[in-house]
Amino acid sequence: MATSSLSSLGLGSDSVLSYDVIDSLRAVDEEALLDPIDTDLATNSTQQTDLETLTTLASALSTSASALADDTYYLQRTTTVSNDAVSVTVDGGTNVQEFTLHVDQLAQQDIYQSTGFSSETSAVTTASDTLTIEVNGTSYALAVSSSTTLSDLASMINDKFDGSITASLLNTGGTTPYKLVLKSDNTGADYDITLTSANYESDPTSTNILTSLGWDDTDNHVQTAQDAKFTYNGISITRSSNTIDDLVTGATITLNEVQSSGVTTKVSIEQDWSDVKTQIESFVSAFNSLVENLDTATSYNSEEETAGVFQGVSQLTGFFSSLKRQIQSIDSLGRSLVDYGLSFEDGELTFDEDTFNTMVEDDATDVQDFFMGSKTYETTTAYSGTSVASGALDITYKGLYINETSIRFTTDAGSTSEENALALQNAINKAGVEGVTATVGDDGNIILKSTTGEDIAITGDATALATLGLKATTVNGQSTTNNGFFTDFSDLLTTYTKSSTGTLAIYSTYLDTKADSLTEQREKSVTMLDKRYEIMASKFAAYDSIISSMTTAFNTLSMMIDSASSSD
Repeated sequence: MATSSLSSLGLGSDSVLSYDVIDSLRAVDEEALLDPIDTDLATNSTQQTDLETLTTLASALSTSASALADDTYYLQRTTTVSNDAVSVTVDGGTNVQEFTLHVDQLAQQDIYQSTGFSSETSAVTTASDTLTIEVNGTSYALAVSSSTTLSDLASMINDKFDGSITASLLNTGGTTPYKLVLKSDNTGADYDITLTSANYESDPTSTNILTSLGWDDTDNHVQTAQDAKFTYNGISITRSSNTIDDLVTGATITLNEVQSSGVTTKVSIEQDWSDVKTQIESFVSAFNSLVENLDTATSYNSEEETAGVFQGVSQLTGFFSSLKRQIQSIDSLGRSLVDYGLSFEDGELTFDEDTFNTMVEDDATDVQDFFMGSKTYETTTAYSGTSVASGALDITYKGLYINETSIRFTTDAGSTSEENALALQNAINKAGVEGVTATVGDDGNIILKSTTGEDIAITGDATALATLGLKATTVNGQSTTNNGFFTDFSDLLTTYTKSSTGTLAIYSTYLDTKADSLTEQREKSVTMLDKRYEIMASKFAAYDSIISSMTTAFNTLSMMIDSASSSD
């Protein structure tokens, strides 16, 4: 602490007023003033670090709890198909169900091959002719002559029938390897290809393009266009494609092969619980990590007289208590986590997958209801329109939607209001708007009801709606939401982990503020001590100078006395 100007402090007082004395006095003051602050700062730093760890663990737990409260995981589906004749894929949320299929016939494209030609530039005919090709109601007449090559004809067909017929050249080997292959781009009976020749129509014995290409020979019609035919739960079904996505809502069925008589394919669409179980395991792990750390941070050992860094801190002890209380809670129906394989004993949460699987097999709906909750509709939702107009109605695309389902129908010019109302009723009911039914009222008006209590939303063209006695509106249903276990658990965690406003975030802010305050307090204390001991050093220097002068004067006087005594 010595400076150049006071470097000799203590010499005049024989080290009584020295820097060693000042340093000793300052050490006592620092112990009294600074050590408590430093201890508090160290504790604060530890608390901030540990709180950050606890907040991270709580956020991880919140993520798992939120997932188990989200219906996304309960909409997962898995399919079981008994053989390879059929493949089935399903979207999330598809109704759980079983059905049987039997494949009688696969959908096919129409395919023709020509006779062989020696090269791609070989002439397709020796006489001028007109080849007419028709598919799915569309036909084109192609003029050919002795100068038209095999490659030319392929290009002509592809230019005209882009997207419906493809013509390609195939090298099959041999002396006349090149064949013109004509194939419909789509499967189904509607895409059969019809070939005619103007020359052949006028005189079958004349030189014509069909004979030149060999397309008048049935052997060269290598595959005939046909629809897929199969049975669904014993009901005969026909489709133009082997991929069917309009039979079972949310499911895409692919027919792979024809089945023998009496052989069927059983398809089971089931709820897939694998993701839910994965989330449960994540929840258990996150819960145990958080509880273990909270227990350590808030505990007190009376034997060793040691305490956790948050012992006695209500924000953390309250969090710990709330978690334990919530994990052992029982709902209004007497259900708890234990019933579903989750047990909390000796401070640890465990998951028995066998118990959980048994509960799923017994009542999957109950498991979902307990975990994420449910919505109960209390009343029937209803909407009543005014009288439907008479005369011809032509309700087409975008004219009328009910809950986003398009309603389409037409009536004749002589139709009465009552007849139009009945036609509208039938169109709505046939459209299959989920949960909504239509009836005709006494005034020739349409009445819509949702027995499940869900909303009824009417949208569409204003003019079309007016003729139907309807208007664009939404009738809201009345419902009661029952929270599931993980919904409530997620809400609890949110009160602690939410950014800025959560309990842990507020306490973190408090620790930051406290640290700033302690740092400021320490700086002021150090400044105060510096000033105090600078003043003390200056006073010691002055006193030391006075003592030194007095000592010098005393020594001079003493020498004078001694000298006088010697003279006598």
